[in-house]
Amino acid sequence: MSIHAELTRLTPTLGLRLLVVDDDPLSTRFLAHLSALLGHACTVETRPEQALELAGRAEFDVLLLDLDMPQMDGFELLRRLRSAEQDSRRAPLPVIAVTGYVAESDRLRCLMAGFNEHLGKPIHVSALGAALQTLAACRGQVGAGLGKSDAQRLRDTVQRLSSMKPNERDFAPSVIETFALRSAQLIETLQDALRRADAAAWRNTAQALAASAEFLGASRLARMSEDLAMLDPAGDGTLEQRLEAIESEHQAVLTVLFARPR
Repeated sequence: MSIHAELTRLTPTLGLRLLVVDDDPLSTRFLAHLSALLGHACTVETRPEQALELAGRAEFDVLLLDLDMPQMDGFELLRRLRSAEQDSRRAPLPVIAVTGYVAESDRLRCLMAGFNEHLGKPIHVSALGAALQTLAACRGQVGAGLGKSDAQRLRDTVQRLSSMKPNERDFAPSVIETFALRSAQLIETLQDALRRADAAAWRNTAQALAASAEFLGASRLARMSEDLAMLDPAGDGTLEQRLEAIESEHQAVLTVLFARPR
């Protein structure tokens, strides 16, 4: 796909108002350039304290936040932002972690901390566009779910399940264990369907995995599974890598679901 076609596919009808926070001027200029190409308006701030003040003015749709800043790292800035939002009863501003730390454990740490998404440097226009497109699609939804990360949604699900049958302490763990077993089986079925190039089994299994993930609030896993359902197991050479990404995301979901409450 050409860069023009890629930009056309990823450019939303309505642009977002972005706040980019990074102490490296080169990084902020690059992100601002990519954001402009994708049709978004971008404000740049290199100083964390000033960025925190800007983020609290309710003038932005998304915050792109570097993690490794000397005066205040991204985790601390996010913690202060969420505290200020709670004190003033503002809806949470969606925040994307932008970082050179790109291991799966780094992404999971970001999601657990409350980031809505994790993007590794160097940022690719397709990754940035897809992340912003998802937030743009959610922008018109009712409620404050836009500001929640998958980790938060999963923890909310655990609480919701626990409250459904308060006299049955095993109810929520049983539902979660059922999901863990069922989703693992579905991933194995996907692997088998890929080996056999069975398009029907591939599509049905991916859709089933997406439905299970969406029920629990694992939106990223659900989106990844829905994307798989649209692909041909006999004609796409990227599917092994996509399945590996699904497995990693599945493990991240299970880590959150089985985490002991603090």
